[in-house]
Amino acid sequence: MSNINIIVPKSLDALGRVIAITRRAKVQLINMSVTLEDSMYKIYMRVEGPPDEVRWLVAKLDKLPEVLKIEEYINS
Repeated sequence: MSNINIIVPKSLDALGRVIAITRRAKVQLINMSVTLEDSMYKIYMRVEGPPDEVRWLVAKLDKLPEVLKIEEYINS
């Protein structure tokens, strides 16, 4: 299981793009929360799936111009 933390500007378009890419990944979304802090959305996701699919998801999200910061934490 992996935790992915993402920061994007306060824009529903940016949030929609993150969700659209997450839907394309072959991972199961266990939990997702979005908070608004300092005119930025902070997205916290917990996903489960093959490690290569999780890496694919993180790489795709990292390529989005709207993503200001992305971090992945792997839980055993």
